[in-house]
Amino acid sequence: MTSILGIDTATRYATVAVTTSDKPTGPVIGGTWFSKHNHGVELLEKVNGFLDEAGVAISDLTHIAVVTGPGSFSALRVGLATAQGMALARDIQLLSIPTFEVEIEPWAGHDGPICAVVDAGSTGVAWGLYSQAVGGRKLELNALDSIEDCVAACPDATVFCGESARKFSDLVEPERILSDSAPTRSANSLIRVALQKLATGEAKDPSKVEITYARPPTTTTPTERLPDGSRPQKAR
Repeated sequence: MTSILGIDTATRYATVAVTTSDKPTGPVIGGTWFSKHNHGVELLEKVNGFLDEAGVAISDLTHIAVVTGPGSFSALRVGLATAQGMALARDIQLLSIPTFEVEIEPWAGHDGPICAVVDAGSTGVAWGLYSQAVGGRKLELNALDSIEDCVAACPDATVFCGESARKFSDLVEPERILSDSAPTRSANSLIRVALQKLATGEAKDPSKVEITYARPPTTTTPTERLPDGSRPQKAR
């Protein structure tokens, strides 16, 4: 029997989902919440709570699906580390889920290009443009841009969805904005994308799953100091 735990910590709106069905229309137990503090404090409590509600023991899980970005650096790390730890401890595989695919899932029946957008802070938005293709959607472009540059890069008929779609209201017609206000990713959408990945043989060794960043994460390099504690002067 298929038993999947889904984890999405890509943004402040986090989701946990559980299913014991291998059908896209099967029952899903889960929910989405706004993380006021940090996902690390809340995630395991939500995972345990929804597993209990679904009547699924951790030892019963056959796969874990985890959203791997783009999104918040620290939040994505929490989700992936949790999923990897659980999967490695139980020798089960992970399903790596792009944030954009969860965002566009509710709009699978839409004709024409669709662009999923999530917040990228002062930079603007991370976005992914999908076209129709045999068997589903195909990612054509993805970038980190201002809202204006995103609109300019997309075909005129493109519609927009995702957490940041409402930011486009001054640039495109109202009918081209599909999503309401956040949250825009749900437990049901997460599980449906996970089942698609499972059906196409995309389950992976947990140690090989990596985060997809919209931009490289910044790391702090320790400042070099001389033996007396002073900083070396820069060459001129």
